Amino acid sequence: MTTFKWGFVGAGMIAKKALYPAISRSNVGEIYAVASRDADRAMTISPTGKIYTDYDSLFADPLVDGVYISLPNAFHLPVAIKAMKAGKHVLCEKPLGMNAAEVQEAIAVSEAAGVLFVEASWNRWHPRTQRIQEVVQSGQLGAIKRIRSCFTYDGLDGGNIRLDPTIGGGILYDLGPYSTVAPLWLLDFPVVSDLAVQSVRHPGGVDETTRVNYTLGNTLCETVTSCNIPETSWLIVEGEKGAARMLGHNVFNSRHAESKLEITVGGKVTVEEFGPVDPYQIMADNFARRAQGGSDWVMPLTESLRFAQLFDAAFAQIKR
Repeated sequence: MTTFKWGFVGAGMIAKKALYPAISRSNVGEIYAVASRDADRAMTISPTGKIYTDYDSLFADPLVDGVYISLPNAFHLPVAIKAMKAGKHVLCEKPLGMNAAEVQEAIAVSEAAGVLFVEASWNRWHPRTQRIQEVVQSGQLGAIKRIRSCFTYDGLDGGNIRLDPTIGGGILYDLGPYSTVAPLWLLDFPVVSDLAVQSVRHPGGVDETTRVNYTLGNTLCETVTSCNIPETSWLIVEGEKGAARMLGHNVFNSRHAESKLEITVGGKVTVEEFGPVDPYQIMADNFARRAQGGSDWVMPLTESLRFAQLFDAAFAQIKR
């Protein structure tokens, strides 16, 4: 396998604090080029010094193997489509689009272009995340009766892009791809029913605290997201024979830290421990190897589409 040459589109906080250090430690990929309207900011995350001040020039560079997109939400789809039509593999920050129709459009482009297109929901690559999914789907907990998930933080200033409705702001698009959708992938995507949504709006108009409850078969799912509640997170699965619970305050964002999973079956409690890992690096390396013909796991686009459909239904209820 040759070194996978990444082109970054956007040089903001996530790119600088997450993907840049992850790929810098990689022996699979390298950051070859960065495209940003702010050349000085781009230079700080481009070790090779290859800088573009427009995205099309980066897409036209024949040495770029794949593109990582970390722009504001509303720009994900049009930029991803341009990159894919230029023949570039694309790893895109969540959400892939502003609705399910946009996600379907992007999927069609990726298939026509024959390129890899993946949503960067990085927590899905964490070994603990994959382990709880394995436990739930193994049947050892019995029929799953209830799943509870929560992911919140506070402290956004009024100028934060996450609060701007014109570029896809709002908590459901920010943290929903973690906690709101967790029951879906845990149970392998049954049909959603009995959807009930409650939301508190920020003065700027976006959803600030959103509770999304729904049923998957016989499983009650209760989820909460917020950017105005002190930071907390949990993921608890309750079955007829036992339960599984992520321990600690880093349920959906464990990175470079030890983490634990508590499994209770027949009254016996087992705590599985996981060493520090960087899911961003696992994600990026898996993506690079998959793009070059490997079989490494990446999150399927069918899952991203199901997430978008759930968000569409939730937004319809709160009339966003």
